This record gives sequence, C-alpha cells and structure tokens, in this order.
Amino acid sequence: MLLNLNAKWLIIPALLLASIGLTGCSELLFRQTCVGLAKDMRYCLAPLPHDFAPATDKPLTQPRIKSTTEPTTKPAIMASQQTDSNTGVSSPQSFSQKVSIKVGKESHELLTQLELEGERMTLVGLAPLGQALFTLVYDGNTLSSEQSVLLGDNFKAEYLMAMMQLIYWPEQSIRAHLEGGHLVTGLCDASGDSLVNTSSCRQIYSQDTLISKSALQTHVVQIRYQQNVGDALWQAHISLTMPQAKFELEIEPI
Repeated sequence: MLLNLNAKWLIIPALLLASIGLTGCSELLFRQTCVGLAKDMRYCLAPLPHDFAPATDKPLTQPRIKSTTEPTTKPAIMASQQTDSNTGVSSPQSFSQKVSIKVGKESHELLTQLELEGERMTLVGLAPLGQALFTLVYDGNTLSSEQSVLLGDNFKAEYLMAMMQLIYWPEQSIRAHLEGGHLVTGLCDASGDSLVNTSSCRQIYSQDTLISKSALQTHVVQIRYQQNVGDALWQAHISLTMPQAKFELEIEPI
C-alpha cells in the first residue's frame, strides 16, 4: 500500500495497536506538541479551555505501568483535586470512551480515559481486556508519555491526543493552533439518512485548496457528530475521517 509521508505518521499508531495484548515494562518519553496533518499543515496542542461542561462519566481503572526509571511527577489522574478557576477547566473531569481505528482494511479497538484538571490533560489508553498501553500527560507546555516498551519508539500516541482536541476543543482554540489549514463548521452534507438526530460537522481544508477556489475541494479532516438534541458534545458519537490517509476514527462514550 502506497502512503505519502504525512499519512505514514498517522498510520503508525493504528498498526501498532495490533499488539493488543501487551504486557511488560514501560518507558518515559517526551513528545512533540505539534503533529502533521498533511503537507504544510500541522496542529499544535492547545491549552485546556475554560468552558467545558461538568462530566458524569466514570473513569476507567488507572493503569499502573512499572518503569525502570520512575517518573518524577505523578500522572494527572492522581493529582490534587484543587484547581485554579482562572486557568484550564474549573473542576476535574473524566471521560471514558471506546475508540475504533481503521486504516485501510486494518481495524483495531481500545479504551481511552481523558482526564482534564487545572492546566493538565491526561490521556490513558487500554487494550479491550484492560492491559495498559500508554499514558500521555500534557501540561499546556510539554507533552510526556509513559508506554509499554513493546510499542517501540515510533508509536505516536500524541496523534490521538491531537485528534481529541480537534474533536472537542472550542472552534476558536483550534483555529488559533492550526497552521496551514482552515476550519469550517456547520451541518453535515445530506447522506440519505433520516434526520432524527442532530448531525454537525467540522472540516479542515488546506490553505492551498481554499485559495484555488476549485469546485473539487477535498477536506483533509472531517469530523461528524451524531447526538440527540440537548446532549452535550461529550455524549456524541464521533466519526473522524482523513481520506488521503485512508484513516478512520470512531469514538463512543462509555
């Protein structure tokens, strides 16, 4: 299967999830906070917004990954419940999700727990049977990850964290941290299904595509939200697609 350079880095995480029964030691890594979405387009992780609604999701069990070198800081999930209302979210929040990833004909599933507290965002990945895969911690400036050594150094879990922000962060925050791209929001194109539920979309186009004003404009990223009227964004069924990379991401709240 032929892949362009930018699509290759998006596919690495999905392919590595095939080792879904991972066990063993972990290593502490420091990651880049900007990820490439296409040629001359990238998204840089944004600080936590201030206007998230309270969450009611129950958190998954915190994976305890043994490491030969213990981190100097505890994961955000174990952090103090005290927060500063002037920075980040106003109170600790937790969102549990089932995530399905498809690249070409390959499909994988995992469970995720997204923790938001103060200025810190923590993303935990678990295999369907509960084995720990990775823990990502972003404090608004630096991104560190603790993951099974069997995943290898090329595992790019930061792409999943970036996708979470593209899905859930406010539009103005995404636009401020999106380089070389343009975010368009609105109702999704009609697909022939009955409009029982609200269906809205976010689409990201390259700047070059918009400048060309071609009738055949193709989005780089499309995010579709399926939710009942009155439901919070966190309760929506999410479908994210990147056609050029043959990449699909499905998120269901738990």
